[in-house]
Amino acid sequence: MRLILAFILTIALTGVSAFAVVSDAQCASDGNKKLVSDAALSVPQCGTDGNNECAQDENKDLTSLKSLVEEALRNNPEIKAGRARWEASTKRPSQVSTLPNPTIGVRYMNVSFDRLTLGEDDFTEFGIISASQEFPFPAKLSLKGKIAKEEAEAEEEFSEATVKRVLADLKEAYYEWYLANKSIEITSKNKELIEKFVKIAEAKYAVGRGIQQDVIKAQVELLGFVERLELLVQKKEVVEARLRSILGRTPDSPIGKPEEVQKSDLKLSLDELYKLTESESPILLAKKNLIERNDQALQLAKKEYFPDFVVDFEWINRGEFTSDGPFADMWQVRVGFIVPLYFWRKERFGVEEAVSQLVEMKEEYNNANLNLSFDVKDKYITAKTSEKLLDLYSKGIIPQASLSLESAIAGYEVGNVDFLTLLDNLVTLFNYELAYYTQLAEYQKALARIEENIGVVLVE
Repeated sequence: MRLILAFILTIALTGVSAFAVVSDAQCASDGNKKLVSDAALSVPQCGTDGNNECAQDENKDLTSLKSLVEEALRNNPEIKAGRARWEASTKRPSQVSTLPNPTIGVRYMNVSFDRLTLGEDDFTEFGIISASQEFPFPAKLSLKGKIAKEEAEAEEEFSEATVKRVLADLKEAYYEWYLANKSIEITSKNKELIEKFVKIAEAKYAVGRGIQQDVIKAQVELLGFVERLELLVQKKEVVEARLRSILGRTPDSPIGKPEEVQKSDLKLSLDELYKLTESESPILLAKKNLIERNDQALQLAKKEYFPDFVVDFEWINRGEFTSDGPFADMWQVRVGFIVPLYFWRKERFGVEEAVSQLVEMKEEYNNANLNLSFDVKDKYITAKTSEKLLDLYSKGIIPQASLSLESAIAGYEVGNVDFLTLLDNLVTLFNYELAYYTQLAEYQKALARIEENIGVVLVE
C-alpha cells in the first residue's frame, strides 16, 4: 500500500467530483507503482546479472554490433580505398626490379643532301638497325625490388590499421548510440513518473493541503525532463548519422535500434597490452617495414657510386647497288659506362640523404610506440575506472538510492517527508541510472580503442 499515495490523498482531501478525482488518482497510483519499480530496480538486475530481461520486447528490429562490423568491412569507403592502395603497391616490386626497356632504332646514312645515292657511294650506309640496353650495376635492381616489397608490406599494415581504426570508430559510435537510446528510455519513464507527481502536488494544492512551491518545483522538474529528451533525441540522430557514414549508407537509410550491451571482460594486464602493442600493432609493424625499406634504400644509395653499363648493337645492310657487287653487311657491339663523375655533388649527398631518412624513420617508430603506449594506458585506466564505478553503482549506490526513494514515498504518505525531498530522491536515482549506463558505454569504448592500438579483438 505504499505507492497508492495519490489515491489516498484524493479520497481524503476532496469532496467535490469525487469519482473523477479518485479515478485519476488511481491511475496515477498504478503508474507510480510500475514506473518507480522499473526506474529503481532495473539497473542492478541488468548490470550485475548480465541477463536480457531489461530489453524491450517490442523492439523487433534490433541491430547487432556484429552485423554492423561485417557491413563496415564490406562497404566502408576508407577500408576499400586502403585495400586498393595496398593492392596497387604489390604491383611495383616486379616493375622496379626489371631491366629498363631497350632502345631499338633504324638509321639511314647518305653522303649528300642534294641527291639520294642509295648505296651508290662507298660512304652510303643503308638499312642500319640498332639496339641499346642499359644494365644497372649488379644488386641495384634487386635492392629496388626489396625496397618496393617493403613498401608494399607497409601499405598492407597501413590498410589493416585503417580497418582497426574504422571498426573502433564504429564500435564507439554504436556504444554512444546505445547510451542515447537507453538514456531516452530512462528519461521517458522518469518523465511519466514526474507527470504523476505533478498531478499529486496539484491535487493537494487544490484542496489546501499542499503548497504552491511543490507544484512549481514539480513543473520545473518536468520541463527539465522534456529538455533532456529533446537533447537526447538530437544526440541520437547525430550518432545514427555517424553510423550511416561509417557503414557507407545513404543518410536516410533505416538503422533499427541497438541490442542490449553486456559488459565485456578485460582480462589482460597493462604489461600484456604493452607487449601486444609492440608485436601486433599495425602502425608499428608498418613502421618496421619502412625502417627496413630505408635501410635498403641506404644500401642502394651506396651502390650509386658504381657505374651502370650500356650495351649497343648495330647491324648494317650496305645494299647491292655498286658495279663491283654488293658490300658486305656489317655489325658492331659497343659497351659504355654511365660514370658517376660528379659523385661529390650527387651520389655523396644521396647517401647522406638516405642516412637521414633512416634515422627519421627509426625516430618515427619510437615516437609512434610511445604515443600508442600512452594511449593504451590512458584507455586502460579509463576502462578500469569505469569498471569500478559500474560495480559501485550496481551493488551500492543504485540499490541504496532505490531504497531511499521507497522510504521517501512511504514517509510522504504519512506526512513525515515533504514533496521536495521525494522529488529530490527520484531525481537522484535517475541521475545514477544514467551514470551507470554512461560508464558502461565509456568502458566499452575504451576497450574498442585499445583494440585499435594492440591489433587484437577484445569485443566481439
